[in-house]
Amino acid sequence: MNTIFAHCSGVGKSGVAVYRISGPSSIIALEKLINSSADKMQARFMYFRKIFNPVTGEQIDEAMVVYFKGSSSFTGEDSVEIHVHGSIAVIKLLNEALLGIDDLRLAEAGEFARRAFLNGKFDLTAAEGLADLIDAETSAQHKQAIRQLGGGLEELYGNWRGALLRVMSLLEAYIDFPDEDIPREVLDNTKNNIDNLCHEIKVHLADNNRGERLRSGLKLAIIGKPNVGKSSLMNYLLKREAAIVSKIAGTTRDVIEGHLDIGGYPIILQDTAGIRDDAGDEIEQIGIEKAKEIMLGADIKIIMYDGGVREQGDDPFASSIDENSIVVFNKMDLTDLHPEEVIVVKNKDGGVLSLAKDPGLKGEVLGAKAPYFDVLYSAFRTGPLTSFREPLHISIKTGKNLDKLTQCIRLIAEKLANPSDNPQITRARHRAQLSRALESLQAFDIENDLVLAAEDIRMTIRYLSNITGVITVDEILGEIFSNFCIGK
Repeated sequence: MNTIFAHCSGVGKSGVAVYRISGPSSIIALEKLINSSADKMQARFMYFRKIFNPVTGEQIDEAMVVYFKGSSSFTGEDSVEIHVHGSIAVIKLLNEALLGIDDLRLAEAGEFARRAFLNGKFDLTAAEGLADLIDAETSAQHKQAIRQLGGGLEELYGNWRGALLRVMSLLEAYIDFPDEDIPREVLDNTKNNIDNLCHEIKVHLADNNRGERLRSGLKLAIIGKPNVGKSSLMNYLLKREAAIVSKIAGTTRDVIEGHLDIGGYPIILQDTAGIRDDAGDEIEQIGIEKAKEIMLGADIKIIMYDGGVREQGDDPFASSIDENSIVVFNKMDLTDLHPEEVIVVKNKDGGVLSLAKDPGLKGEVLGAKAPYFDVLYSAFRTGPLTSFREPLHISIKTGKNLDKLTQCIRLIAEKLANPSDNPQITRARHRAQLSRALESLQAFDIENDLVLAAEDIRMTIRYLSNITGVITVDEILGEIFSNFCIGK
């Protein structure tokens, strides 16, 4: 295996730039750079040395250098770290010097971590946790990455695999000695163990994609008719002019995205075209169709209404409002519609809540009177009034209740993606392999055919091993480590 190197600290000018060298020629490369022997240098001790170009003899910089022997390094092989001043010139000259040393080459993306995995420093789930830690932008993402890097998933899947290996060894023993009948007690214990494991995997999978949502970010869509204040709200949340605000209906055509950190949770904020039936042109209609797609795929929705307008007819957003939606009435600073009290009724099919003021409505009176705006919201909803969060009356212009809106977003995000104390699935790769493992395990029937039962267990073990990398293929490794940055 040849020796690799990379500039593994931040790109651009900096106070200090860190270079990493890993492989059998690491110490030799260090000696050529410092133009002296490293025999008197102790591993894992930092030394001050001048760095030279081995070919020209030109001094590049003054640096701090340290080397690590195989088992004590990040990669599990001899490694060197060089800390130089982070000027563009120094980085350029050191790159040239390293490329001029025999058996050294520039590392590929993720190659240091890949070598660490191949040398048994950690499993694939911990490697992915390391990548997530590097990419983490919020405190919740950091928390989840630290737990995965610490080996939580490796331990869980390793325990499952170990239990299955014990079952496998039992089955193979009886397959090798077919004349021996399996005791009833053994059959029952094996079936119970498999049933318990199936239950554990099901519970693990039924996590509402919390880990994936936290890792990739929660999608928050702002939905509403034209000119209700969607773009203004986006600009307020992002603290910058990301979207054009105008009185012209249909100004927003395409989906505009921005990234937020709300309470430690990563939020992908999406402003959409105003949804209406009478689109001004073909381009606006395309934008409306995109808005509808975004609405369907959003984790959290802000459904926005104009508080100064009494809605007439059917609400186009009624079917999209769920427990992860926040209904807001904007422009409350402009409305002359004071919160008058109306009585809420429920129609005969038990579904739609409506306004008692409509003379054509007949149904069960729910009792208490409520503010007009709250009932207006409820009038278009299905199901009991208590099924939905109370609407917010806001004013983007004055800032009224915008702090409450942010709090609502945080609470829903926490519900959807709060880092669990238990290991969480963080990638679609994990979920796909676990689903296959569960399918194989559910097919297990020890009382029918031992050979087929053993094969079901063998396939389950393989699927679990594909997650941790105990059994893997180059294609899987390439996919995982290609997403790492250069130098890691």
